[in-house]
Amino acid sequence: MKVIRDSVHGDIELSAEEMRIVHTPSFQRLNGCKQLGLSYLVYPAAKHTRFEHVLGVMELATRIAQRLEDHFPPGTADGNERRKILRFAALLHDIGHVPFGHTLEDEMPSIPEHDAPSDGTGKSRMDALVSEVLADSGNSDYIDLVVQVLLAIRKSKNDRDLYPLVEAGKIRQDLLVLADIIGNTICADLFDYIKRDHMMTGIRATYDDRIFRYFAVGQHEFQGKHYTRLLIRLVKNGRIRGDCLADLLDILKLRYNLSDKVLFHPKKCAADAMLIKAVAELNLGEKDLLKYSDDGLLDTFWQQNTLLKMLRSGVLFKPVFVSRLEHVHCYNEEHERDGLIEQLRTKPELRTRVEKRIEKELGLPADKTSVLIFCPAPDMTLKPVRVLVQWKSGTIRRLNDINERDDAVTAKQVSILQQIYPDLWKLYLFVLPELRSRGDRIKEKFREILKEEAHLNATCDPAFENYLETGCINYATGQRLDQQLYATPAYNVLPREGKVAVWGKCHAKLPFDAYDEDYADADLKTIASRLELSAISQQLQVIIDAVLQGDASAAKGEQPRLALH
Repeated sequence: MKVIRDSVHGDIELSAEEMRIVHTPSFQRLNGCKQLGLSYLVYPAAKHTRFEHVLGVMELATRIAQRLEDHFPPGTADGNERRKILRFAALLHDIGHVPFGHTLEDEMPSIPEHDAPSDGTGKSRMDALVSEVLADSGNSDYIDLVVQVLLAIRKSKNDRDLYPLVEAGKIRQDLLVLADIIGNTICADLFDYIKRDHMMTGIRATYDDRIFRYFAVGQHEFQGKHYTRLLIRLVKNGRIRGDCLADLLDILKLRYNLSDKVLFHPKKCAADAMLIKAVAELNLGEKDLLKYSDDGLLDTFWQQNTLLKMLRSGVLFKPVFVSRLEHVHCYNEEHERDGLIEQLRTKPELRTRVEKRIEKELGLPADKTSVLIFCPAPDMTLKPVRVLVQWKSGTIRRLNDINERDDAVTAKQVSILQQIYPDLWKLYLFVLPELRSRGDRIKEKFREILKEEAHLNATCDPAFENYLETGCINYATGQRLDQQLYATPAYNVLPREGKVAVWGKCHAKLPFDAYDEDYADADLKTIASRLELSAISQQLQVIIDAVLQGDASAAKGEQPRLALH
């Protein structure tokens, strides 16, 4: 028996068979795959890996199994076999992830998800790696059973996809409980990453371990047949257990909290957009990516790609446009909004066409990527609300199927969490940091081209717009420059090409502050206290006049510059 000390769960014991799995090269690769990807650019300590995570999942899966003696009878052949399969599957459930797994797999159609079929035979790269690792570690007898558990996890999102596989003999029925324990709704995977991710980001939030006491095994009825599944005992003696419901809701809130503060943090989204574009530009496929760790990928290619070089330096694109789902509309009867959003997400050629048009029509630098669209999947759902619970009269229900007639309080609280989760979705347009002063015009051009190319009418979130105008010096100064430029007669008589050129030259003369939004006091009132707005306007006009007149000193970069600090 080997003991590994984990920073979250304490001592984790592993058998000799499990250690042989750990010591395979494919498993060790997880040491270089960060659990939260590029989130460390926002939360510097968030550098924990999938290696730590899968060890934690194995430990928590074992703790859950210990409370299910009916399904894991101690000292029996069946109990011992199921426990071994459970631990092997927990260790290997993330083995197929490429570097920066969820970012590239979720947002790049060319990179299949780690557990999705990818070789033309219906097998996933996870299946191949699981088979390889178990064979190399002397555990070949468990390959088929572990693959069945992992297949059940993948299909567990929809009972209509899962249960036919059981009926067809492709998934052994007793393995459904193992899949539920590892990675279904309220599961070991969720328990580990909620506790670990919050801890490593420094966010003080966790759940009560008492939740483990509520697990049981029961029979879930589906289309007249019964299937053995993991469930939460939400009712005791015919009454709802308030403590159990509170713990369940806490888990759902923590999952939302993690998504809001970490996974969809604006800077994390900017970094993801840069990474997605860079991997596409480098034409890297899944087989190429599996050769690298997260840092290995960046270290190998940063000198070949400007975006990766920026990521390696911690320099991120800046947002100039953010739109929530409620602010995106489609007025064409031939199209459906969510379908058009999904096209924008899954068709990189469409996003590139929009981006290139913005760059060309506004005369932005043509030798590098200047703007980036980030569009996550529109069908955001809170998966844990589908957890099976033991309800009144002993029936087994999905938590989100409980309605107000069943119990008004439970239904309302679950409904609220389901409703707010899709609000995390945002459509972003990011620009090079030095182009943020041009953000006002760039975002209007984006809206125009998005409507033409993607048939989507999106408006900027009002709160974000106010933030740009009051909290970002570069943007606010650029907006004032645009207003004065549009009011200058000599500019308005120029042809379109001339206007674009003058506009770009004027913005190029503005001073650039790479950290403007990071200052605690970066707002227009503070700026005004340092320099009167009338003085700012005067200096802006000097820049405009110098560019329009083709002043020699302006050509040499010697014209008066605007100083804000």
